Amino acid sequence: MGQFFVSMSVGSQRRLMRLSDVREVVSLMALAGSSGEGAYRGMANVRGEMISVFDLAGGDAKLSPSRVVVLVASGSETIGLIADDVLDVLDVDDRLIADKPIGGGRTRTVVRLDDEIFHVMEPADVLHNGT
Repeated sequence: MGQFFVSMSVGSQRRLMRLSDVREVVSLMALAGSSGEGAYRGMANVRGEMISVFDLAGGDAKLSPSRVVVLVASGSETIGLIADDVLDVLDVDDRLIADKPIGGGRTRTVVRLDDEIFHVMEPADVLHNGT
């Protein structure tokens, strides 16, 4: 048995997100109201739906048409996360997935792939912590 994750690149880093959190991946489009505050980059109009967009590389990263927006569910909202590329969908064995304490009574899901450990991004964490 396993779980599915989307693997994406942000600079030289690879990030993981649960496939169940991902709604779709679209090309980077023009953003309205960019304020440059933290990772927030502005609003996108995706087929008539206004979506807040955050850059996983930070607010100072260069916007380029080659980058993508990963639309993810965060509670009842959809948010957009800018990444350099979506690399793959991974089927990860449950034995390689664990919830580990990170302090303050909180835990974070981690995945071991080969000899590397990856934190699984949670959409709500992006809203609260920037990236």
